[in-house]
Amino acid sequence: ILSFQDVTVSTLISREKPFIGIENYIALFQDEVLIKSIINTFIFSLGCLIVQFIIGFLLALLFYRKFSLAKPIRGLLMIPWMIPLTVTALMFKFMFGTDVGIINQFLHYINVIDESIPWLTQPTTAMIAVIITNIWVGIPFNMLLLSTGLSIIPESLYESAAIDGANKYQAFWKI
Repeated sequence: ILSFQDVTVSTLISREKPFIGIENYIALFQDEVLIKSIINTFIFSLGCLIVQFIIGFLLALLFYRKFSLAKPIRGLLMIPWMIPLTVTALMFKFMFGTDVGIINQFLHYINVIDESIPWLTQPTTAMIAVIITNIWVGIPFNMLLLSTGLSIIPESLYESAAIDGANKYQAFWKI
């Protein structure tokens, strides 16, 4: 109801608010900031989801195979997901720091860059830094979900596929 009225901070409490129809929506969709925000949200979401899913799925496939250090390594890989987000944000803030950030220091050390990259203060590099941070947090969650899904597939399905002549590639994609 409020979106169809002319409401300001001073008129929010009052009972009388002028009806303006869809003028608020027209102004909203003409705002360049909204369009840029939608594009950035799409880039962020797509970039994070694709990379998180691919790496999480590869890790889930790795841990689907039984090997001696699977459980301890899987536990270590779950740490980024269990760390509080405020700690993660501070950690990546220091990593992406312009003057003393470890990423710029490393890139200087291997002679990839001559000047420090302002990761968090430039729009393009800030988006990259935020995507990398979100990917780091989201990979363990995707790995956990996908490995749980893989673990509930009965081994008999793979055995039946092998008996029917399916190779590992076919069994992977069909099952």
